[in-house]
Amino acid sequence: MTTTEAAFFHLHSGLVREAPGDAESLAWALDLAQTPARARILDAGCGPGADLALLARLRPGADLVGRDLHAPFIDRIRAEQPQVTAEVGDMLAPEGSFDLIWSAGAAYGPGVAAALAAWRDHLRPGGAVAFSDCLWRTARPAPAAQAFWRREYSAMQDLPGHLARIEAAGWRVKGARWLGPAAWEAYYAPLAARVAALRPGADAALSEVLDAHQAEIDLWQAHGEDYGYYLTVVVPA
Repeated sequence: MTTTEAAFFHLHSGLVREAPGDAESLAWALDLAQTPARARILDAGCGPGADLALLARLRPGADLVGRDLHAPFIDRIRAEQPQVTAEVGDMLAPEGSFDLIWSAGAAYGPGVAAALAAWRDHLRPGGAVAFSDCLWRTARPAPAAQAFWRREYSAMQDLPGHLARIEAAGWRVKGARWLGPAAWEAYYAPLAARVAALRPGADAALSEVLDAHQAEIDLWQAHGEDYGYYLTVVVPA
């Protein structure tokens, strides 16, 4: 692990969430997907387990599985949520099948089409995939927003492009919605507090990571109307 990667994970080790999201939007997706009370649910790219805790509250009878490549996240889930099956591994290659595959802001890594293709074989009859992805909300985003997302997510789409790639992958949209400001605050407010807390005594590598994350927060505050996370519930076509 490089010093920059170590600094990144040091910053993120204290966070509750790794992407925007909240209980209200998760409850909406569960209801739209008609996920049964005793469903088997995968949180793909689960991070430190914020949504697993919400899933346990919203579907207390469900069999919950969290899967992520970052072992410290999984260790944390095992310590804090012993009722969850937490696995270190590729989120595209879980074991078994599920009534719902949930993924908050993680499908951009392998790409939405690749994620949907992989998850199809792990979906039970009548099951659904619910995932959020960052999209452009305007045809003319601010130059600063364009520059940031060109670096961070070069394959980022607008809404028509997003829907087209889902259809091309052989899926049908059951319902979709933009995440609201509360979902962003649930991620950025704790992140901003942690950035501030780590400033004193930060070395060069950590300072660089802190600066980058603060710039991301500042960008959202200035130009957040130009882009957003779009939560989509899909089923095989």
